Order: sequence, then C-alpha cells, then structure tokens
Amino acid sequence: MKKIALFIVIQILLWANIVICQTGKPQYIIRTEQNGVDFGSFTIELFPLIAPLHSAYFDSLVAISFFDSTAFHRVVPDFVIQGGDPNSKYLPRETWGEGDPSQATILAEFSGVSHLRGIIGAARDTDINSASSQFYVNVADNESLDGAYTAFGRVISGMEVVDLIVNVPRDANDNPLDKIEMFVTKGGFTNSVPTIPELISPSDSGIGIIVGDSLKWISDEDVVEYSVQLSKDENFDSLYIDAKVGKSFYRIINLELGNIKYYWRVSANNGGNKSDYSAVYSFNSSIKAPILVSPAVNEDSVSITPKLEWLPVNGATKYKVQVSKAPLFTSQNIVVDVDTVTVNYFVTPTLQEKKSHYWKVFSLTDEYVGPSSEFSRFVTGSLTAIKSIGKLPINFSLSQNYPNPFNPSTTIEFSVPQKSEVSLEIFNIKGELIGRLINSELAVGKYQYNFNANELSSGLYLYKIVAGEFTSTKKMLLLK
Repeated sequence: MKKIALFIVIQILLWANIVICQTGKPQYIIRTEQNGVDFGSFTIELFPLIAPLHSAYFDSLVAISFFDSTAFHRVVPDFVIQGGDPNSKYLPRETWGEGDPSQATILAEFSGVSHLRGIIGAARDTDINSASSQFYVNVADNESLDGAYTAFGRVISGMEVVDLIVNVPRDANDNPLDKIEMFVTKGGFTNSVPTIPELISPSDSGIGIIVGDSLKWISDEDVVEYSVQLSKDENFDSLYIDAKVGKSFYRIINLELGNIKYYWRVSANNGGNKSDYSAVYSFNSSIKAPILVSPAVNEDSVSITPKLEWLPVNGATKYKVQVSKAPLFTSQNIVVDVDTVTVNYFVTPTLQEKKSHYWKVFSLTDEYVGPSSEFSRFVTGSLTAIKSIGKLPINFSLSQNYPNPFNPSTTIEFSVPQKSEVSLEIFNIKGELIGRLINSELAVGKYQYNFNANELSSGLYLYKIVAGEFTSTKKMLLLK
C-alpha cells in the first residue's frame, strides 16, 4: 500500500507541474442517489492555480472512479456536507469519516480564498497536512475556516441539490439515515480571465489613512482571491504588505503613521487565471497619535482640575481632548470633550473627587481627524486632602512629615511664596514613582497635605516637591 500511495503522490506532483504551466479550471459533475433513486446533480470547478496539489489529487481520483458509491456521510445544516471517504462504500456505517490510513495525504495549500457558501474544501484531522480524499461543500459562509483548511474549488451550478442533501433526516452523528451516494465524472473546462480590479478607496492621493482603514475595489463574481500589494516604492521593488484575500477589501492592520506616502495595487485570481495588476493608487498615512505624558498611568490623588499633558505631534494643528468616567468613551460617559486645543496640554474643568477618570487625545489637522492616543486612567484626590494654613510665606520650603514614622497617615507641609505649578510625588527607596499627590497650580500660601499610605507596605519612602524652579526631597518611614 505504501508503494501505491507513493505512486499516487508522484503522479500528483507530475500533474501539478503541468497544471502550473496551464491555465483554466476543470469541471466535474457530482450525481447523487438515495436508495437507488436519483437525488440530483451539481457541478463543481476546481482551482488549480490556487491549490494545484488538491486539484490534481481530486482529478486523479475521479479518473479511477474512486468516489463512485462513496457517501455524503456528514450533513450539518448551516455548515457543510462532507463526503469522499472510501469506508463509506462497503464498511460499517460507524467507520464512515475515519478514512483509510493507507491513503496518500496532501500538503496544505492555504490561500486567501474565503470559505463562503458553495466553496469546496479539503477535510483533515489535527495535522494540517493530513487531507486526502474527503472533501466538504460549504452551505453557508464559514469564514472561521479561512486560513486553516485548503479551499480548492466551488459549486458553479446545482447548489439547490446541495441544500437538499444537507437537510435530509440524520442521526446524532449528522449521518443521513438513508445513504446518499455520489458518482463523479469529469465535465468541461473553462478558461476565463478575470477583469482587472478597479480601485475605489482610498481615492488616489488620499490623505489621513490610519490603521484599521480598508483598501477597497470593485469585485468580480468570478474572482475567488485577490492579491493586494502595498509599498513605499512606486515600482513595488520592496513590499510593505503582500496579502491574499477572498473579498474585495483589505483592512490595514499595519501602517507606519507620520504622513508617509504609500502605493497600492490589486490583481484578481479566479482559480484558473490571474488578471494583470490594477492601476496604482497612492495615499499618505495620517499624522501620528499623541503620546500621553501626565498624569501617569493609574496615578492617584490627582488634582480635580488636572493639567493633562502629551507630546506634541508633528503636523497637528489642534488636538481633541476627551475625559470619560469609564474606559468606554460613549456620550453618556464623556465629561470633557474639547477639540480646540492648540498646545500640548489642557487644564480640565472641575472633575469629581475620588473617582477614576479615563482620557485620550486626538491629533487634528485642517483636513482630517487623526488617530487618538491610547487611553489612560487616573484617580482624582479630595479637596480636603490639601489645605492652606498660617501666614503667607516668603520662601519655598518642604518640611519633614509628621508623625514620622507613621501608620497609616502623615501630614506633609510645604510653602509656596508665589503662584506656581506644584508637583508633589511619592517614590519608593528604588526611586520608582508610587504616586503623584499634587499636580496643579497653587496660589501663594502654606499648605498641608494629609497623605494616607493604607495601601502601601512598611518601608522607607521619599517625597519630592517641584514648585517652579524649587525642588526638595525628604524621607519618611511607614511602620505597620
């Protein structure tokens, strides 16, 4: 049996080599019977230009009448019909679908063809290279199979017969109660050439394209696979994207932002012939998204009127700032929505105390809305956490916290002799930022901040103030 299998493989490879040099699609008529009565016929065509090995193997099996009297042993409504197992000729029903281990297997030929209704695929087990004679016909769109099973043909007429087969009475194993046999004969041959795709969007010389946008073109019902090429080089000597898809669009999942110029084109494949490439369109990617700087991610005790800061974006004329009560930026959750910011910071209106807030920033140009940053979270502090005390100071200062050591609360005093942007931060002994207690503009005054370290473990910590050009750092000890 191994010699027979090897002989079959050699013949397939020889046939495939011929097919690669040929064009066109062979057709086959699948006639079905149930209890000796004609059940109907449907016609299929194969895709030797996309799956030459599977097409050749199928043809070689038809040539020796291999499929005749085999059954469609699996019928699953809204999914597939499956057949072609030699066990279904004469062996017990419980063996149908298990296959013959002595059969030759075919290397997987995954492609961009999508498993839409009418597409024929090669059945296999967990080994992607284990397909043999069993095949299935999709009776619904089953795109979850894309890229995992070899699609090598499609039904071109008689799909209503396939629908009759999939809806016959069946047992718990999806096996028809009455055997449906198939008889396969070779039919005609088509040699149509698909039309050259016509590009739609982005329009030629488009601007502002971001990750997630789609390249689109006019589809042709004869086409089962499109080749999409994207390059920074108008001669396509170096490809940024070289993809195969089964639909008339390609969603861009990788794109370098920053007003980069790209060129793209598409060709069509109907399984037997390819078209020439389309006309070449170009587009410029969007400017980059902002990178958020402050408040830090998950920073707590943030001012209820925080100053939001981000890195400036080259090419941006304005920015749009959104603050939300939840990670989902819906109209019900958004509390700040401003699109007129011309600098790379924004002081928000008063936010709720002791609440989580989420924020993001969009880059804007005069022509389009650019991408948004990733969102970041911060937690506002309390109005009562900081209070002004005593007389107006004449010097900047940062006092030793008291009590010290402390558990779990301590008071930090500092003086601001002139209106200043003040930052008060807590670090661990390694110098890692633990939290920013204050990050806002303060008027002249002497202040006390009540710091609660209930969520911190015992140890030595640093607290640092930056107010204008004044900087000071001191140590404090938490003992629990």
